[in-house]
Amino acid sequence: MTVDLTAWTGLLAGRTDPPVTPTIVLPIAPSTAGGSGTFLAADEAGQRWWVKPLNNQQGPVVTVTESIVATAGALIGAPTCQAAVVRLPAEIAGWSFRAGATIEPGFAHASAAVPDAVEDRRLLHRLSDDNARRHAGVLAIYDWCWGGDDQWLYSVSRDSQLFSHDHGWYLPDVGPTWDRASLEAAVDLPHELSGDRVGLDVVEVARLSQRLRTLTRQELIDTLSMIPASWPVPDTDLEALGWFLERRSALVAERLDVLRGLLP
Repeated sequence: MTVDLTAWTGLLAGRTDPPVTPTIVLPIAPSTAGGSGTFLAADEAGQRWWVKPLNNQQGPVVTVTESIVATAGALIGAPTCQAAVVRLPAEIAGWSFRAGATIEPGFAHASAAVPDAVEDRRLLHRLSDDNARRHAGVLAIYDWCWGGDDQWLYSVSRDSQLFSHDHGWYLPDVGPTWDRASLEAAVDLPHELSGDRVGLDVVEVARLSQRLRTLTRQELIDTLSMIPASWPVPDTDLEALGWFLERRSALVAERLDVLRGLLP
């Protein structure tokens, strides 16, 4: 059944800031790679996170997109890094995470630090760890959430286990921006990751297809409602994104079914 955009009107009205989130208490080190300026930090429980604040050097939309895609990936069991909205308290304000940029109090996106991580822009090590399964998840989230700026992490100490991360340039437009118009223009178009499919886990491809088909509107509402109201994204754009993901889910499932039929 085709999902109409008007079905989402008003569904995300009344969002609030999250009442309880991890609080970053110790900035550890700025990133020396990438364009945004993430930084490594620890929360009150000692968990280490790579934090991307709203005032990162690629703009606040990147932070919003990071949070949405990571959470959407978790919703279907794709291998995205554990993610959270974290609070940056006034006590750490002013710490410099990149030349000319300092921590400002408020909410930020955070991605759990992967041990012994090596970043690569190629989809590698399919025969290592359970990557035959995890690669299938990469293909699903890439098509569903309109992937871009391809890059993945591989944990050396975990037999090159793959993690999908740094999703700031996902969602359709040129560069790290998206809005209702760009979502409407792309919603029915395929956006599959190029590359070979040899060795993918056929059972996982089938599971992902089924998960996308059974995804409910309420699950998407709950996911998008986690975006803080204080972040600079209007409800109308988030509602358009909810529609985009709901309508697109069945189309991506169909493409996964085709892929499954081609695998041995």
